[in-house]
Amino acid sequence: MTPDDLFETTTSTSFGGGWPTVDSEFKTELLEQLRRGPVDAVNDVDVAEALALLLHSDFMAFGTGGGERLSDAEARLALRALRATCARLGLAIEVPWQDFTSFRSYWLAHDGYGSWAARRQMVGEAFEPLLQRLYRLQEQVPAGTVVAPALNALTDPAVITEHLKRLAASVDTDPRLAVSVAKDLVESTAKLVLRERGVEYNPKDDLPALVAQAQQALRLHAAGVADTTEEAKALKTILGSLSRLTQGVTELRNQVGVGHGRDSVPGWVRPRHARLAAGAATTWCNLMLETLGDPEAPWRA
Repeated sequence: MTPDDLFETTTSTSFGGGWPTVDSEFKTELLEQLRRGPVDAVNDVDVAEALALLLHSDFMAFGTGGGERLSDAEARLALRALRATCARLGLAIEVPWQDFTSFRSYWLAHDGYGSWAARRQMVGEAFEPLLQRLYRLQEQVPAGTVVAPALNALTDPAVITEHLKRLAASVDTDPRLAVSVAKDLVESTAKLVLRERGVEYNPKDDLPALVAQAQQALRLHAAGVADTTEEAKALKTILGSLSRLTQGVTELRNQVGVGHGRDSVPGWVRPRHARLAAGAATTWCNLMLETLGDPEAPWRA
């Protein structure tokens, strides 16, 4: 996503012909949605990068030669949406103004009068550290990795990719959030497997029920291994362990994750615990999705 994607562009031609006119309108409705929570089909990391680039460019333009694309109200909305999106990613953003008007007041109070260089530095200090974090997130391998063959098994892997990026963003900065995301990754994987297999499920089912149903749909359920050979016994043990692994992620999330009205904060949670949960979740996710996409998998027989 680029800053241009945050605008709706229309082209019109005046009556009688002549040169076409191109109009650009800021997508305020999208920004309002981003303030309230994640938006389907919009990746938080991508939209945060686009917003940060747009605001960096516009505040730089306003502080120097002019030519900003946003109005004062639009800049204020964009900053609010960026703050909300970054909060979901576990990223801090420190911009000491809210819009162009307050930016002017800020530079007047901080030796920016008559100095474009000083204003450039202010804008750079406000946005460039965040942009560097976002660039690293785009390239970062999360605590657990879902391999390409697994993602390719899905018609649309966007929700899995989104969970992985949130894991990458939160494992070190907010391990409790990462534990919650790990549980969400397992749940989304189970639902996607069932959807791809055309199996109806109750969205209100708890995670163990969804996991069991998804594993049964791919013939990966321990109870379905009937052979009595040593190899079959080993496979049955592993499959049973995988189910218990996801149950462990769920229980850890219930104990320390975000999203519950707690009366205290579990302060013992460290990044290593989040990495453990992320690794467990992605191990299960890989097996499920690779099996889903394997043209020779037993469930196809």
